Amino acid sequence: MKKFFALLLFISVGFITTAQETKISDEVKNHIKERVDEGINTGIVVALIDGKNVEYFSYGTADSKTGRKVDENSIFEIGSISKTFTGIMIADEIVKGNMKPSDPISKYLPDAIKVPTRNGKEITINDVATHSSSLPRMPDNFVPANPNNPYADYTIEMAYEFISGVTLDRDIGEKYEYSNLALGMLGHILELQYNKDFEDVMIDKITNSLGMDNTRVVFTPSMKKNLAKGHDNGEEVENWDISGLTGAGGIRSSAVDMAKYVQANMGVIKSPLYDAMQWSHKKAYENENQKFKIGFTWHFDNDGEIVQHGGATGGYRAFAGFVRGTQKGVVVLTNSTEGIGRIGMKLLDDSTKLRMPKKSIAVDLKKEIKKNGLEKGIAFYKKAKTEQADKYDFDEGQLNNLGYEYLGNKDLETAITIFKLNVEMYPKGSNPYDSLGEALLMKGDTVNAITNYKKSVELNPANENGIKVLESLGVDKKDLVKEVKVSAEILETYNGKYEIAPGFYLTITSKEQQLFAQATGQPQFELFPKTQTEFYLKVVPASVTFNTDDSGKVESITLLQGGREMPGKKVE
Repeated sequence: MKKFFALLLFISVGFITTAQETKISDEVKNHIKERVDEGINTGIVVALIDGKNVEYFSYGTADSKTGRKVDENSIFEIGSISKTFTGIMIADEIVKGNMKPSDPISKYLPDAIKVPTRNGKEITINDVATHSSSLPRMPDNFVPANPNNPYADYTIEMAYEFISGVTLDRDIGEKYEYSNLALGMLGHILELQYNKDFEDVMIDKITNSLGMDNTRVVFTPSMKKNLAKGHDNGEEVENWDISGLTGAGGIRSSAVDMAKYVQANMGVIKSPLYDAMQWSHKKAYENENQKFKIGFTWHFDNDGEIVQHGGATGGYRAFAGFVRGTQKGVVVLTNSTEGIGRIGMKLLDDSTKLRMPKKSIAVDLKKEIKKNGLEKGIAFYKKAKTEQADKYDFDEGQLNNLGYEYLGNKDLETAITIFKLNVEMYPKGSNPYDSLGEALLMKGDTVNAITNYKKSVELNPANENGIKVLESLGVDKKDLVKEVKVSAEILETYNGKYEIAPGFYLTITSKEQQLFAQATGQPQFELFPKTQTEFYLKVVPASVTFNTDDSGKVESITLLQGGREMPGKKVE
């Protein structure tokens, strides 16, 4: 089951703001150079903002075939940073009195659209802008014809169909859960208000006033000429065309333009949207249970001191943020899928530690398969996993993404072999079985597809995709997910603080017959019982198992995510 747009990771780190000189340090520059030289990122561009001054640093290639280098004018997909553009334009309508945060979104959609309600409450603009609407991350009728450009054929009519038929599985406003669908609908509301495409509204309201001539949804000839071509696992990939849900992630831009955008948000550049931008930075939703706050589409770090948003599409990652109450901001863009958010945070907060990512095993595995065949490629993978664990990233997502690359290239047999290898390597992971089930179903092997989907759901009962596929194949949902109840007394024994890594903890708390987990620097999320000692999350494919000593006292946990088993000793 391939995920489109980056997942909210359960594992993260916390940050503490300290004073630093506002310039791009040699430490950051050398880190960027090492990433590119090691083939982890293809190209990286940084813009560090100090008031009206902007310092740029670029390293790597925009086009691997021609050797053209990236620079501050190179064009990148900025993915979900687009959501902040949507939020600011809606905030402008609110500041001008044309909308209210409490307005139901149904007020601005066609009468024929039946927006779901729950317990008498309607989904409001504020619910959508803060990811607390209870709408899912993606609609279940999102079935791309081309996995390499997955949003190209998803229309607003399809979104209408899904919205009109979906049933909310929890109360509106109950918790934060990221939703591309919801923000895409918010961008569409702008289109309806102005009777224009999202891009035209954005040009009129934002880019024209800020001189952002290279920020568009559709490439201009100049943007196409300066495009930093996207890469995944070192290979050039297609650009994503997002038309139905444009406001969720469809914008392309350059470091020069994005620096202007951040400057305008900080008030360094005055624009007609200054009041709307400032309004969007205020707390718009708070959840005490999750211990989480968010602005109007903007996310907060360091107890709200840092205002930021990241973005991810099929061949790009992006980060933009600033320190509240200062004139320090940053933009980091890369034309590859390795995250660069930590670089951005380092430039905003010097106490952040830079960490060199490992090279994806998929890069060299693909080369080996192309050169020497599939059998020798598999042998290479297994040998490297044993002998070169420190060199490569071997998490289950590496093989999963490679399998989907072969699937997108119509090489079904190679994809199935890669997915089978992933299952062999990560037998406790839900996603490898789901992906193998999908490929086997495409082959017409329904019996084995059902077996693998069942195993996926067994490992992760929150796998709604797997459940829906199995139901379509005649399997009764009641036979898939068994209800498990754990007493409040047992749950209370799990309370405590568990150290997963130095400085990174998982805090477990119980409330009556509910269990919650909060990772350092993350909101709190509910855990759901699979057995009396094993619990799973619904927000990401992850599980937590509680381990006891001979006397039955809980002494540690095991966190399973991305195929990695991470033990954590109870410290409090």
